Amino acid sequence: MKREIMIPFINVLLLLSFPSIGYVKDITIIELTDQVKYQKIDGFGVSGAWWAQDVGGWPQIDSILDYLFDKSKGIGLNIYRYNIGAGPNYYNVPDLWRRAETFEVSPGKYDWNRDVNAVNVMKGAVKRGVDTVIMFANSPPGRMTKNGYTSGDFNGRSNFKLGMEKEFAKYLVDIAEHFKNQGLPVKYISPINEPQWYWKGNQEGCHYELQEVVSVSEALAQELKLRRSDIKISLAESGKWNDPDYTFKLYEMLTLDKDIFHMMDHYAVHSYWSNEFDKKIAATFFNGQSKKLPLHMSEWCQMESGRDLGMDSALVLAKTVYEDLTILNVSSWEYWIGVSCYDYKDGLIYVDKDTKKFYTTKRMWALGNFSRFINPGDIRIKASSTDTDLLTSAFISPNKERIVVVVLNSNPYDTKRITFDKLAYRNIQLYETSDEKSLSKVYDGVAKKEFLIPAKSVNTFIVKLE
Repeated sequence: MKREIMIPFINVLLLLSFPSIGYVKDITIIELTDQVKYQKIDGFGVSGAWWAQDVGGWPQIDSILDYLFDKSKGIGLNIYRYNIGAGPNYYNVPDLWRRAETFEVSPGKYDWNRDVNAVNVMKGAVKRGVDTVIMFANSPPGRMTKNGYTSGDFNGRSNFKLGMEKEFAKYLVDIAEHFKNQGLPVKYISPINEPQWYWKGNQEGCHYELQEVVSVSEALAQELKLRRSDIKISLAESGKWNDPDYTFKLYEMLTLDKDIFHMMDHYAVHSYWSNEFDKKIAATFFNGQSKKLPLHMSEWCQMESGRDLGMDSALVLAKTVYEDLTILNVSSWEYWIGVSCYDYKDGLIYVDKDTKKFYTTKRMWALGNFSRFINPGDIRIKASSTDTDLLTSAFISPNKERIVVVVLNSNPYDTKRITFDKLAYRNIQLYETSDEKSLSKVYDGVAKKEFLIPAKSVNTFIVKLE
C-alpha cells in the first residue's frame, strides 16, 4: 500500500534565549509525498581533465582521491569521467593542463604506458567506490582533423576530417575496451564535447556541424555493435540547455536514428550559461518529445574568476544541483574538474603546483550533501515549501526504508528553526555544510524534534523510517 508522507517544517518564533538568531515571522511547511515519484538517480561524478595527468603523480594523490570518492572520508562520488587525450598535435595550447597525450602510436597501435598518472587516478577512483567510468573525448587525434591540430580551427569552422568516422570510432572503442577488459566499469563512450562552440585554441576542442555529430555517432554505434560490446554512447554533451538550434535539434536527430537510439540510455547536456528560466524551457521541450530519454547533466562549474573556498560558491553549486534535479529531472549530475590550479571558481579542490599543497572547498562539501547520501537507485519524490529561502529535494530508497532530504538555506542572515511532525521514524541524522562545518554530522538520534538550519547552509537529513 502506498503511503503519503507529510513533513511540516515549522519556523517557530524564536525566544529571547536565542538573541543572535533573531525572529522568524512565518511558519514554513515542507511537504514530502512518496506517492509522487520522479527520476531514478544514477549518481554524481567529476572529470579528471586535465589535472589527473599531473596531480596523479603527487604524493598527496591518495588524500585527494579520498576526499572526492570515499564515502566515509570524503563526498563519495560514484561516476568518473576519464579524458581520452587527443595527443600532441595542438596549436596555441601552452598550458599543460589544457591538453593530454594519446595512447595511439600509429593507427590501431597503442602504448598503454602513456598517461600513466591519469590512468592511476581512474583506477584509484574505482578502488574507492566509483561504479561508472565515462570515457570522453574533447577532440579526435590530429590525424583525424582537417588542419592536423587538436585545438580547433582558427577560422571558427568544423575541424573534423570527413571520412574519418570509422577510424575515430575504432580508436575510441579500442581504448574503452582495453580498460574495460582490465576490470574497470567502463559504461559509456562520449565521443564529442560541446560541439557547438567554435574552438580556436587554448585547449583541446573540436567544432562539429549537426550532421557530423550524427555521422560520428552512427559510426560509433556500428563499431560497438560489431564488437558486441555492452558499452553505451553518451551524447551529445551540448554546452547549454536552452539551445534550440543545437541541443534541441540534436536530440531530435539522434533519437530518430534507430542505430544510435539503440545505443543510448540518456541524453547528456552541460549546465553552463543556463539559468532557471532556460532550464524550464528545456524541460518543456524534453517533456514534449515522443521518444524520451533520461537526462544527464554531464559538466558544470561556476564560470567566474577568483578562487573561492567558502560558502558563496558552495551555495551557487547547491542551487544548480537543486535546479537540475527538480526542473530537468536529471538522473546524474557530474561536475567539471575535480582539481584546479587556477584563480577561478572551478575545482572542487585547489592545488598549488609549486608547493604541491591542496585545499578543499565548501562547494566540494556542498556537493557531498547530495553525493554521499543519495545512492544509485534512489528515486526523487515530491517536496514543496512555502519558504522560498528553503530549496528542498527528497529521495527515497527502493525499499522505502530511507529518505534523504536536502535542504538549502540560501538566506544570508536568517537561521531557520524546523521540525519534523507526523513522521514515524526510528532514526534521523543531520549533516551540515556551512561557514563553520564541512559535511559534519550535527545530530544522530530519535528524540529531537526541532533543528536549526543556519543561514547560508546546505543540510542533509537521513530519515530511517519505521
